[in-house]
Amino acid sequence: MKLGTEAALAVAAKKISGDAGQQRLYNTLGRVLKSLCAEAPQSLPVYHPKPGHHEAEILAKSRALLHLYLKARFGLVSFEDRERYITDDPQDGGIDAFYIDESSKKIHILQAKFRANAKNFSEVGITPGELLKMDVKRVTSGEKNDETGVPYNQKITKNLQKALRGLTDIGRYDYKVVILGNTNKLTQSALKKLIDGFDVEEFHHERIYNELLFPVINGTYFSEPNLTIELNLTNSGQTHLDYDVKARNQKINIKLLFVPTSEVGRVSSKYKNSILKYNPRSFLELSQNSVNKEIQSSIDNNSGNEFSLFNNGVTIISDQTSVNSNTAKINKGQIVLKNPQLINGGQTAFTLGRIYERCEKENDFSVFKGKEVLLRVISFVGRQTPTNITDRLELIGEVSKASNSQTKVDEADRRSNDEIQLKIQKHFFEVYGLYYERKKGEFSDGLHSGYIDNHLLVDRDRLIRVCLAADYRVAQARSSISKFYKSSEELEELFKLAGVEKYAYGYQVSQFVEYSRKAKPKTAGDRYHTKQYGQGLRYGQYAILAAAINSGQPNAVTPEQALNMIMSDWKKFEEWAESRTSNKAYKIGKAFDFANYYKGSTVGADLKIYKFKVK
Repeated sequence: MKLGTEAALAVAAKKISGDAGQQRLYNTLGRVLKSLCAEAPQSLPVYHPKPGHHEAEILAKSRALLHLYLKARFGLVSFEDRERYITDDPQDGGIDAFYIDESSKKIHILQAKFRANAKNFSEVGITPGELLKMDVKRVTSGEKNDETGVPYNQKITKNLQKALRGLTDIGRYDYKVVILGNTNKLTQSALKKLIDGFDVEEFHHERIYNELLFPVINGTYFSEPNLTIELNLTNSGQTHLDYDVKARNQKINIKLLFVPTSEVGRVSSKYKNSILKYNPRSFLELSQNSVNKEIQSSIDNNSGNEFSLFNNGVTIISDQTSVNSNTAKINKGQIVLKNPQLINGGQTAFTLGRIYERCEKENDFSVFKGKEVLLRVISFVGRQTPTNITDRLELIGEVSKASNSQTKVDEADRRSNDEIQLKIQKHFFEVYGLYYERKKGEFSDGLHSGYIDNHLLVDRDRLIRVCLAADYRVAQARSSISKFYKSSEELEELFKLAGVEKYAYGYQVSQFVEYSRKAKPKTAGDRYHTKQYGQGLRYGQYAILAAAINSGQPNAVTPEQALNMIMSDWKKFEEWAESRTSNKAYKIGKAFDFANYYKGSTVGADLKIYKFKVK
């Protein structure tokens, strides 16, 4: 049965946007992989293929995909740290890389496949024949040769096998085979049969984009599941103060303790945005504050521990917290935090992180000696369940907002972790390959590293104006939008998830509108292209946007095509609008006041009535 015309057009429109989004994601992944290849020394030519050598380029990116996994999953930042786990070479037994995770007691065995284009990357799978070539059983059993008697390469024998022999408690470890690529939806049981009965985890193209690419772009690519901070017990010999609270049907424990400023600096420097998921600010956005200079001064210019007096400290949320003073080290204790998130004191942590990076570069940490900061740890007691997860997340959000109420934080930033914002960001990325910036500076790492360009960022203020235009609220789109950030309800009323396809389409149209406004005019001096398009680009860009969104998307044309068709009809629309009696208030003699018309009350209704020629 054929789809009706309207349904067919909707499917076609989604396919157009989806294809473009997949291409953007693939292109961005390619840039990240190319950047990882660039980190390799010239002595490793496999990472530096000559231009035009297509197969060599694909091979280089396949190896870089292994590096991306090691960086995103295990925080191996330097190329050298990652390369020692790469085994990809002739006679590698089908094993491209490995990693021994001591914290989870898992041995990861990797194979990766990068494809030549976006379509193949999302659709072409690793074949059963390729998986059968993985000699995981033989290699992990210590065999030096494959079944034909040919020796495995030295990266297998001297790196992987030697590392396994070095594990004194290897019996406590589990093996996991990780496939970076599609397996054409082979079942887990089929995969296990193909790979000697080992557990297999597939990172298909969507998981690669969502769990490896996106975290690297926004700097949340690695967080320690069990973060350890060393304590100094010289002053009192006591570790902390305990206090139990019950709120929202949650059992909560609060610990208060002083920790070395160097430890807070180390954590902040290493994990950046990864520990700021519940904080209304991003790591680099915290740099834009004069308070940083005062915090830095109290560390750099005081030899005593005045810092503990002057600073309010930092607050961390933790799923589970344990403190131990029996570390076999004199006057040294330890606190272990499970899945920690810093919700207050970001400015302090950021500045200490910057000082730590400076000390690391100079190999001199003496400035931190004897200086401590107050740490408040809020831990949720008991098992996390589907029934209490919502209450828990809401409570975390409220604690975060309350904790940051005494410092200047924009309302837009306070709303950055609202559920609707998270869902919109996820949708924009997965479907369109665009990056909705919930927090200022959230994607600064990606921009700085050259992974993405500015045109892929979705500005939150502009998106609100796009949403208003999509609803024909043209006048509101031109005015102040701060009121929409005042509450979660205001945002949810505006950002309807059912309309997110339209918003994303509209945002892309808005980019083309901006390009059109800035384009060189055909007639010298005609800055706003009035001879070609009337007063639309001068006063009515949101009216143009509204027309293009509501005419273009239902007719399954690309955002650029929709705008071009609307613009070619715009002078006729203005002539029609001038002739309407409902607009007589804008008549000034023979002239027409377009400046006020485009911010007046009738333009929205006119746009709904007028039949734009979009096919």
